Amino acid sequence: MKKLLSLTLLFFGLSAPIWAQKMLLLEKANRVKTQKIYIGQHLRYRLTGKEDYWYYRELTEILPEQQTVVLDFYPVKLEDISMLRVHRRSFVRGMGNGLIVFGANLALATTAAAIFRDDVKYGPLYGGAALSIGTGFWLSSKRTLKMGKKYRLRATEVRFNR
Repeated sequence: MKKLLSLTLLFFGLSAPIWAQKMLLLEKANRVKTQKIYIGQHLRYRLTGKEDYWYYRELTEILPEQQTVVLDFYPVKLEDISMLRVHRRSFVRGMGNGLIVFGANLALATTAAAIFRDDVKYGPLYGGAALSIGTGFWLSSKRTLKMGKKYRLRATEVRFNR
């Protein structure tokens, strides 16, 4: 069984050699760490100009020589992208989801206390629940990044030589 599994993994490893990897880098000024966007991921972006429309397209190809990306078979220059919407970090999104659950449970417990007529001040509890839910939704939402001085997109290709 071990030999069969080893042979299968070896076969799949040799059948798909990686010669190069293309990626889109989202860079922030004065930061070393970048966010990598690979082919197949979806982008929500806005182009420069007067139109007020957000595009949501799949990244199908990256052309690093021309600093161009192909989004659903439409070529777009990286300098034409003015805004980009990205998810917040997973820790922040998890904290936001936790705040939503906490606020919902607090509102439910306060409503149960009101039904059974406990001597509790309901106003601050409902206010805390609303504040917790609102903050949780804000932390779970996407960020809008304006390209320019602080953020920029760059297409790169990493080549592996044998």
